Amino acid sequence: MRTIAPLAAAAAALLLAGCASTQSGTTAESAPQPLPAVEQGSPDVATSGGADGFDASQPAVDADAQSVIVTGWVSIVAEAPIEAADAAADLATAAGGSVSSRSESAGADDVPERAELTLRVPADEVDALLDDLRDVGDVRDVDVSSVDVSQQVQDLDVRVASARASVDRLTALLATAADTETLLEIEGQLTTRTSELESLLAQQSSLADQVALSTITVSIASEAIAPSEPSTFLDGLAAGWGALVAAAGSVAVAAGAVLPWLAVLAIPVAVVVVVARRRTARLSPSAPSPGDASSPIP
Repeated sequence: MRTIAPLAAAAAALLLAGCASTQSGTTAESAPQPLPAVEQGSPDVATSGGADGFDASQPAVDADAQSVIVTGWVSIVAEAPIEAADAAADLATAAGGSVSSRSESAGADDVPERAELTLRVPADEVDALLDDLRDVGDVRDVDVSSVDVSQQVQDLDVRVASARASVDRLTALLATAADTETLLEIEGQLTTRTSELESLLAQQSSLADQVALSTITVSIASEAIAPSEPSTFLDGLAAGWGALVAAAGSVAVAAGAVLPWLAVLAIPVAVVVVVARRRTARLSPSAPSPGDASSPIP
């Protein structure tokens, strides 16, 4: 009996240990798993896309792509600037571009006739256009500059992709809002992100347009007309009369400009003259009268 009692106690202990281990394993397997971070967080955390708003799921931007904005100015002298402007506009259209603006000024007297155009042409057609403009007239000045905006384009592409992904996530969350407070919060964030996306898209479109189409300003003028020499007596008389009238007009203008100054200076001059005369009369001796007894008898 003493031998059986210890054996029974050991068997009972082993049985209890097995039951305990089985129960703990079952409890561990049946415990609920934590929810994903996106489901547990607030809408701000779930849709932020990281601390800087960058969405890692978006495709990477090509860092080797180069974007350049080309602008230029060309000065041309032509006998008929308006006709030359028409020819320059046709060249821009043939190159796949267009005329952004145009202004004309008819010549008068010594003012030459002028025309100015702003051409928008594809970037790869700029060199050909500049060569073709030499057939329009006498090209006097050419100034072309370029600005590399590759980094700006890449930054805008990344920001647009991130903003678009954020808008998509907020739109999806809007359909799963469980209460009014969450719904209003998501709608506010969606409005802000949508406005940011539209602004970025406008910047992206403007920059892409400047890169794709270069801006070339063409200024065309005619030579100033030199005055012709008189060939007959009447022409000479008319020229002399015109010169006389011009000289008389110049003298009249000069006199009109000087006259107010003379009127102002005349007052102090008159005062000085009067004072000088009185002082001279006071200092000079008075002449004797004929009836004065003290006068000598001849």
